[in-house]
Amino acid sequence: MKKNFIHSEGSQFLLMGLLFLGLQLVCIPYNTVKGNHSPNVTESALYLETGDIILSGGVTLNNQGILVVLGNLTNNGAPNLGSGTVKFTGSTTQSINGISTFQNLEVNNATGVTINGATTVNGTLTLANGLVTLGNNILLLGPSANVAGTPDATKMIVATGSGQMRKQFSGNGSFTFPVGDNTGTAEYSPVILNFTSGTYGSGNWAGVNLVNSLYPGSTGSYLKRYWIVSSNGISGFNCIAKFNYLFPADVIGLESEIYCAKVAPEPSIIYDITNTSLHQLTANGLSSFGTFTGKLGLRRLNIASLMLEGLYNGGGIMRKAYDEVGEHFGGDTADVIKVELHKASDYSSIKYTANNVGLSTSGIASINVPGTYNESYYVTIKHRNSIETTTSTPVLLSAAVVNYSFNLPAKAYGNNLGIMEDGAAVIFGGDSNQDGIVDGGDLSDTGNLAEMGANGYLPEDFTGDGLVDGSDLSLAGNNATQGVGAITP
Repeated sequence: MKKNFIHSEGSQFLLMGLLFLGLQLVCIPYNTVKGNHSPNVTESALYLETGDIILSGGVTLNNQGILVVLGNLTNNGAPNLGSGTVKFTGSTTQSINGISTFQNLEVNNATGVTINGATTVNGTLTLANGLVTLGNNILLLGPSANVAGTPDATKMIVATGSGQMRKQFSGNGSFTFPVGDNTGTAEYSPVILNFTSGTYGSGNWAGVNLVNSLYPGSTGSYLKRYWIVSSNGISGFNCIAKFNYLFPADVIGLESEIYCAKVAPEPSIIYDITNTSLHQLTANGLSSFGTFTGKLGLRRLNIASLMLEGLYNGGGIMRKAYDEVGEHFGGDTADVIKVELHKASDYSSIKYTANNVGLSTSGIASINVPGTYNESYYVTIKHRNSIETTTSTPVLLSAAVVNYSFNLPAKAYGNNLGIMEDGAAVIFGGDSNQDGIVDGGDLSDTGNLAEMGANGYLPEDFTGDGLVDGSDLSLAGNNATQGVGAITP
């Protein structure tokens, strides 16, 4: 078989060394191949190219052996470069230009290789030494492709531009994307995607790139690194994603407070707390991808239209609670409440409690919930002289911000809200002793204090005017007559 290839001048000792190893050197005396000429490297051949390789026209490089390249490769010909191995082993930075499909690609160049065009590897990508920089280009590994070597900060894929490292999947399975950055200092921060179920269409892929910087808006404890994960042609999937970061370089604040978070697209979702031993974030049960980082693991639970019967003043506004000298709380706080998260399957199990939560005059209260509480919970509201009131159904705390409104009786368990003349839903008042029912005990305590003309921030002052009097007795009496009490799951 005629063996043709491209070759620029090499030294005599290289040829002698190859012959000594029993390898066949194959070459033709030009480093540019044009037209329909198709060079070949057979299985038994190893070819050393000390200069640049430029393929143009309709050239097909039929590499069935091992092609060692010391210069750059520019492929303006046919994308497929054969079934063999191409090794980049130069001593200065090399580049792969144009659209190329390798069976096996090895990088063993301490100064690195730059990808300047869409590049595919269908067999083995060997990272022996040096950084492979993608910039704005795609490096795609086929369904059967794998990564060889021991990737680290000296041998990895630098995926910090708009380009991505992508992997095609033929079915369920795990793949480690050996990615990192070279922003100031080379840092290895690989991503593991483990697909446990899904439908994998033809030409599918999942891809990763990253940014060595804080995600905009990060505060408190967080990572100075985020990863962008996307996919195409993979549907109905369930995936476990793991993100490795640098400690302490990537950590701001306390590592133990950081949770894995998908911060885009909104709404944000908080996942597991970080593994401080492995310095690794985990997102379980992913059915979609986006931008992931580590951040302070707090969810925001916003409660709206939470009106207290005794303080309600009409028009969706409450009065501020008074004591003996004036407003008991500053700002727009009407009063304070307690918020409890009860286990959905066992209401008697209280998983989290927030005390002394400010309730605004417009009926809004907000709490920060640790990210570990990411299931569904009944949310119960307790107030110093109101009936314990619970959400009608469990509230799922999966997003970074969760909103719930008590604007209708149906939003409370057992429809347990009162209706004011203007149609506003309110939490029943009159339970001064907090035994869960408005009855004679509340009336007796309130009556005694009313006779004494007691004033101050007192549980028996249902109307919050700083004085226990007939108006408080009237409110409690009406609710006692109606048999008002707590209704819980």
